[in-house]
Amino acid sequence: MQIQSPVRFLFFLVSFMWMMSACTEESAPEQKELYFPLASYISQEIRAMQKHPPRVHKTMILDGEKEVKVIADMDWEKEWALFIESDLNKPAFDKSYDNLSDDGFRWYSLKIGENLPVKKLKIQLDALERPASIEIEMSQTNFLFDTRKKMHMNFVDGKVQTYSIEGMQQMRWGSPTHYQLLGVLLTK
Repeated sequence: MQIQSPVRFLFFLVSFMWMMSACTEESAPEQKELYFPLASYISQEIRAMQKHPPRVHKTMILDGEKEVKVIADMDWEKEWALFIESDLNKPAFDKSYDNLSDDGFRWYSLKIGENLPVKKLKIQLDALERPASIEIEMSQTNFLFDTRKKMHMNFVDGKVQTYSIEGMQQMRWGSPTHYQLLGVLLTK
């Protein structure tokens, strides 16, 4: 392309800069959280525990086989990944849940006709609006498997004291696998 005059070049340059500025992305406004900020609350708990790691008395049961351990160096991000993934503050979920909340508790229930893993999220709050208990019900069914989970966390003064995950998973052509996990945070 050969530019024949400075005016034409200037016009081309201004047009190009205008198109480029139209394509720049403005900073997106921060998304308002419609539901209790579960992921950020649990992540905050994890950061506090990484600074002062507690020991945990952990009981695991897999198809009736029980194992009990006391663990001093827990990977809390892995341990509580299902709780964090259960956060409902995702743009795709903003109209998927009925808000049945009232004073002292938050209760979100999946609307009829929606197909998301978290079916119910219920949070009992203390007087300072911190979680006293969390209850989550999840289920998923597809061509290969059926899975159900019930998860609980109990708090004292806004800090996790116990947590549990109970579930079942069944492959279409196999027997169901049942599992339970119970963790109790030890003070010393």
